[in-house]
Amino acid sequence: MRVVVKAAKGVGEFVGEAVLEGLACLLVLGVLSGAGFLVVQGLRVSPTGTIAVGGLFVLFAGYGVVECFRGPERRRRGRLSAAAVVTFGALTVLALLAVNCSCWWS
Repeated sequence: MRVVVKAAKGVGEFVGEAVLEGLACLLVLGVLSGAGFLVVQGLRVSPTGTIAVGGLFVLFAGYGVVECFRGPERRRRGRLSAAAVVTFGALTVLALLAVNCSCWWS
């Protein structure tokens, strides 16, 4: 009886991980599709403004990288630095999910 319970737990865990990975892939595809749509629409309306906003976003994420990898004694406190670190973390997670997503290759 214990073998059946262990096998059922293993199958349940496998199915749960597969469903979560599929949802993560859908989330990444949705975010990337939405960002791509916004960039295309922005380029239609104002190419210079879109490039400027994109550059500022990259600079903000770069500030998050700097704050993330500073030593604890030199780290700044405040909402701006926390938001920059969260932005960098979200971009990193989305990039890793996009690279490792099996839905791109199938």
